[in-house]
Amino acid sequence: MKKLLITFLSLLGLTFALPGHALTAAGTFNVNLTLTSKCEINSTAAATGALITDLAMSYTSFQASAATGSTSFNVRCTSSLPYTVALDSATVTDNALNLVYDLSLVAPVGGGTGTGLNQGYTVNGSIAAGQGGACATASCTNAAATNKQRTLTITY
Repeated sequence: MKKLLITFLSLLGLTFALPGHALTAAGTFNVNLTLTSKCEINSTAAATGALITDLAMSYTSFQASAATGSTSFNVRCTSSLPYTVALDSATVTDNALNLVYDLSLVAPVGGGTGTGLNQGYTVNGSIAAGQGGACATASCTNAAATNKQRTLTITY
């Protein structure tokens, strides 16, 4: 009977609240998100950014074995984002010391797809044995070289 009365009053446009009964209304909406994917290079010895620890090698003219060195860095990409990492040159003749060196990039197992976490890479350097080089004093550095800076590029 009470239900019939409420229905009748509702049809007449009369509304009221019964004690103990709250009236509610609900609506829905979507949350639309946009994500801009990104990759970044960061060194294990530096804060996030494109700073990579220098690769250092020492060489004595005409030495019998190759001189080697390495540097490590991390690549962090948006999860599931495919990417590649490349060096600008694999073989370089330093224009201050006239030494030829080779660089190689060591990629992580399963690399090439972002995980959202750092993925470690290494650049190995090697100066082949038997080179004379160019130096007018007892010891020289390549501080004056105009081609000593190398570039790593992430393409994604």
